[in-house]
Amino acid sequence: MGPAPQATTAPIYDAQSFIQEMQRLKAGLDTAKGSPESLRAYREALPEAWAVDAGGRHYDVPAALLSSRLLKAEKQPENRSQEIEQARDYLDALAAETASASGLELQSSDSAAREKLNAILARSEYAQTRRQISWWDRLRARLSEILLRALQRLLGRVGGQKSFGYILLWIGVCAAAVLIAYWIFRNWFRAAKNAEMALQTAVVPLRSWQEWVYAAREAAGRGDYRGAIHCAYWAGVTRLQELGALAPDRAKTPREYLGALSRSKILQPETYVVRKQALSALTSRLEHIWYGYRVATETDFQESLTELETLGCHLP
Repeated sequence: MGPAPQATTAPIYDAQSFIQEMQRLKAGLDTAKGSPESLRAYREALPEAWAVDAGGRHYDVPAALLSSRLLKAEKQPENRSQEIEQARDYLDALAAETASASGLELQSSDSAAREKLNAILARSEYAQTRRQISWWDRLRARLSEILLRALQRLLGRVGGQKSFGYILLWIGVCAAAVLIAYWIFRNWFRAAKNAEMALQTAVVPLRSWQEWVYAAREAAGRGDYRGAIHCAYWAGVTRLQELGALAPDRAKTPREYLGALSRSKILQPETYVVRKQALSALTSRLEHIWYGYRVATETDFQESLTELETLGCHLP
């Protein structure tokens, strides 16, 4: 088995040492790519994040994107070369970004790596990691600037009446806070209503719980554990609907299904508690992985199958 990165304590890197660490990891990756076992050891030795002080600022650089690539390379032999190459590009790009942030001299290879990083982060799968400045943010900043200038002009006219000027200042601040809060909450409620309508109109295919289980295992066989967990959740809900514990209402959200099970009078007391716990675990995992885009693993899928057994799905 080839050398793997060591994860003992969590050091704080400066720009130069972090770049050296990325180069060391890249060299270790070239050795570890020979077998799934060495890739697993390499991935498990990675920290959750690297602490870096560069350019006068502190950064916590997460290792989740790198771990995700390595997990796919480990589970999907047919795509291993591609995933390893993208992991190498990512390590190069991190080094290039660090050099840029700290003002170090960039080499030509580092510039190319930075371009690769921008291409990687532009993909849809990393959309959650990018924060775009919306029109609402720009509008709020503009309104704050206009309000500040108006207050400055008003206070300038007040002159020596200091106490009166402070009163006007606080009246203006409170009025602005109330107005901004009103706009924010109105947008939140409108967005929540639109999201609820979208969930109610979302189409969930009509399948038996056996078909959902088959689809879950098929997705897991492809290494798509996120899709497998989604199918496993619907297998559990469909099974409870067949048992009469849940009404066949496709417009409900996962949390509403969980609440409906709490009000169900079909299940016997001795089975109600364990089945509610199983559905609660399936719901929580679905929210974190399917909606929250947390990286799904084979262990998550196996735990979902165990909970399906508890819900009454007799798996072969």
